[in-house]
Amino acid sequence: MKIETFEEQGVFCFKIEGRLDAVTSETAEQQILDQVRSAQGPFLFDIAAMEYISSAGLRVLLATAKQIKRNEQRFALCAPNPNVRNIFEISGFASFFPITDTFEDGLKQLSG
Repeated sequence: MKIETFEEQGVFCFKIEGRLDAVTSETAEQQILDQVRSAQGPFLFDIAAMEYISSAGLRVLLATAKQIKRNEQRFALCAPNPNVRNIFEISGFASFFPITDTFEDGLKQLSG
């Protein structure tokens, strides 16, 4: 798993590549939450290159969403592949997270 961070159009972006699972979740959570606590939102999670997300990975995103909401900031996930989108839908997490089809749509939603 690899997480790249950058800012675009006033939105703090995370590009997550690979698998977010039990093996990678602890490191990912620490890295993401450190950034969320220190950066100004809104936050966009580009998950186009995420190959797989397990329940441990979903917990990371849930903890992140809770921290962002405590900070009264906004966030969205964008561009999940069909398999990852299916996991969000089956788990019911699709109703908790704003999800856009493309990175550009996510930027529009958060920068507007």
